[in-house]
Amino acid sequence: MSGMRALVAATSAALVVALVGVPAQAAAPVPAAAIPLPVELDIPAFYEAQTICDPTPRPGATALQNLLLATYGPATIYIPRTCTSSTSEHFDGRAVDWMRSVRVPAEKEMADAFLAWLLAPAADGTPHAMARRLGIMYIIWDSRMIRMYDPGRGWTEYNNCLDPARSAPSLDNTCHRNHVHLSMSWDGAAGLTSFWTGTAQTQPYCPTMTSRATPGTGDGLVVADLSAVPGAVPVTPTVILDTGAGAGAGLTGRCRSLAGRSLYPSAAVAGLVPAGVGAVVLQVTSSSNAPAALSVWSSGAPRPPGQVASPIGTTTATVVVPLASDGSVGLGTSLGAANLSATVIGYAPGSSSFAVSAPAPAPIARPSKPRSIKVKSTRRAVTTRWKAPSRPGGAEVTGYRVEALTSARRGAAVAGSCSAAPAARSCTIKGLKKGRKYWMSVSVANPGGATWAARKKVRVR
Repeated sequence: MSGMRALVAATSAALVVALVGVPAQAAAPVPAAAIPLPVELDIPAFYEAQTICDPTPRPGATALQNLLLATYGPATIYIPRTCTSSTSEHFDGRAVDWMRSVRVPAEKEMADAFLAWLLAPAADGTPHAMARRLGIMYIIWDSRMIRMYDPGRGWTEYNNCLDPARSAPSLDNTCHRNHVHLSMSWDGAAGLTSFWTGTAQTQPYCPTMTSRATPGTGDGLVVADLSAVPGAVPVTPTVILDTGAGAGAGLTGRCRSLAGRSLYPSAAVAGLVPAGVGAVVLQVTSSSNAPAALSVWSSGAPRPPGQVASPIGTTTATVVVPLASDGSVGLGTSLGAANLSATVIGYAPGSSSFAVSAPAPAPIARPSKPRSIKVKSTRRAVTTRWKAPSRPGGAEVTGYRVEALTSARRGAAVAGSCSAAPAARSCTIKGLKKGRKYWMSVSVANPGGATWAARKKVRVR
């Protein structure tokens, strides 16, 4: 990760950099890796559509932004955008919009040179070598789209944008003629690919599996430890699943569990868990490339929402889960890909009707909107002030977030942001473009979610 950290540190953390003139040159440069690259290529990106609203710039997306700035000079680059009902990897921090225009020759030359470098074959002829090393999922540029997960299609028309009727400059943003859009896989967004680490990510995804078992009664329940399960009997810890080693659930080799796919290891270990046991106690571990949630359930039952929070990195929990009729349990991750493991550490005696379900917590009401929004600009900065919401909701406020949006429309790009503590009533965003109008939006959050305030327009002084 040292190469990635060096690139991130080399450039300001601001997501938007003012565009300045780019001197003419004989040929546009191409990026250079900060670390030696291995011979092996990373596995091709799988199509992983945005499913969560969490527009936090991911480490790999920020590093890609900094790579573009270091190679081609100052430019406006957007990563997060406010969420809408549509699908966009900007909404989960995995997409980069590099503002380059096909109508400006020097900018088009830069974009074309970068994409040619990105899509050039490896020495052995494998296509899209650097795109694989960066974890690029797809690209949209100049009215066309190319998918790393479907390389045989090549460049295809995007959104009917090659129609002469859609050639007007007013459609340049829609048709991606004024920017290069780069969506990243979760491996790329997490900075886990070879361009940043020097080691190719070659571990494949686990196969799709199904279960026809009859589920036991009850739901998987996270507990503090084995002693929290009434009557639990400890056993010698026995691994029933380890995707990193290719063990359990009928796996034939090491793999990672992909979001939406399930694994069904046998938890009724002969000689360890007696016949007729209703539930087992597992220690489960998830090492994820995404801010995911791990689900554990009785095979044959509908897959429940994730019970174990699994941010980028590794997390471990203890779960008691009913056994299915074939003695198996189900595991799966909600986002990205993860190495999963499960170890039987005990069992709960009883029949198959043993219930371990806990009453679902009541949903927490979100707070009402912040009130009396006021904005003031000085020296390329905007200070936003507000009053606390009249109704805090069902829990204490956890904080505020202010975003400078580039327009009043839904899904507008975020030009800058700042966060404030629960007791704070103001926040300042610096480094905005002088003379530009922005719409300041304030959100307030509690454990039940965030509520956005009306947007307030301001011109930067």
